[in-house]
Amino acid sequence: MTVLPEPSDWYRDQVVFLTGATGNLGGCLLYKLAVQLPTSKIYVLCRGSMRDAMTKWEASMPEQIEDILDTGKVQCLTGDITQPKLGLTSDELEILQKEVTVVMHSAAKLSFFQNLAESVRVNCVPVVELARLLSSFNRIKAFLHISTVSTQSFLPGGVVLENANKSSPDEEPAEKQLEDILSTGHSPHAENFLAPYSQSKYLAEQILLGMETTFKFPILIVRPTNIGPAIQHPYSCYGPEGAIPVHTFFQLLFEGGERRKLGDLDSLPQDLIVDEIPVDIAANACLFHLAIGSTGIVQAGAQLYVPTTFGQFIAQLRKYAPRKLVEKAAHVRVKRNVHFANHANDIIHHVSRGWEIDCTRTNDLKHTDGPIGLSLAGHDFESFVRRRITRQARSLESWIDNFDKD
Repeated sequence: MTVLPEPSDWYRDQVVFLTGATGNLGGCLLYKLAVQLPTSKIYVLCRGSMRDAMTKWEASMPEQIEDILDTGKVQCLTGDITQPKLGLTSDELEILQKEVTVVMHSAAKLSFFQNLAESVRVNCVPVVELARLLSSFNRIKAFLHISTVSTQSFLPGGVVLENANKSSPDEEPAEKQLEDILSTGHSPHAENFLAPYSQSKYLAEQILLGMETTFKFPILIVRPTNIGPAIQHPYSCYGPEGAIPVHTFFQLLFEGGERRKLGDLDSLPQDLIVDEIPVDIAANACLFHLAIGSTGIVQAGAQLYVPTTFGQFIAQLRKYAPRKLVEKAAHVRVKRNVHFANHANDIIHHVSRGWEIDCTRTNDLKHTDGPIGLSLAGHDFESFVRRRITRQARSLESWIDNFDKD
């Protein structure tokens, strides 16, 4: 029997460069790197200003950000992933080139309503430029790129393997596709994907994998499914407002006015898996695989947690949603974002083909414990679901109150 090394030890004295640290997964990674792991230093790329970053952290993890900063490990660098050389000064870039050993790229603009040209500018081009820049980093040991399983949304259904599948057998090289999109704003393959976001992340994957042999450092690409609230870290139900896709999906259906009664949700495909993974489990999968030297593509989805169907999810809503709130929601008449709600319905139709997200490379790690382990020992799923729905009900009530003001 092979004995795995203690993964947290791998992080001892590592100097990490992290992008997207104010986002959902990025914030969770920051917490773990600073508070739970023996890293030496964490350089965080902050877009806008340090004040902007602090505002987001104080909103998403108000009781934890002080613990993070008190470690003395975190150094914020003001920059922009979409700018040449990350928008950093020459001195700042030189420090990174001399010190950084691990790069984690989680920055992205997750929007299913963005146009294709804009999406590749923010979700693909920066990834390619960052990877090229890393060739000048003297001590780099590993590069983690956070992708998304929706890059595989062109598949007809069935099992989605941890492979670099092609969206079309006759498609042009990814670099040529990127060039054409930037010049024309269009792609003949766009209809193959769930959304422009999915295609932009797909192209980033393809280009990175094509560049892999030219790099002196290993590349790990992690494809999470829908990222859900944390079960434990930084705290139970952590998840910045607007950053939980399943919540956004149901919010859009509600705002569009077609599904405001629980009974209306019964028309959704009841047996379809809501493939969602808690953000801290996704973060642990990333960190564990980096520590054991995994490269290539790793998927992180419901197989690593508790697969739940639409029918089961709706049953949970019936069980735990406050009755008065359910009645209040049913009587709202104002409609908003109808176009987006229609798009959400289109997404239901698209995903109803039924994908099963394979997580084979991580399944054998589900017994592991420690700060980045994947064991669910001691986790009370039912209690967590109750807390989650109760917490989300408060947000729904605020939406309803805003509607009533219109």
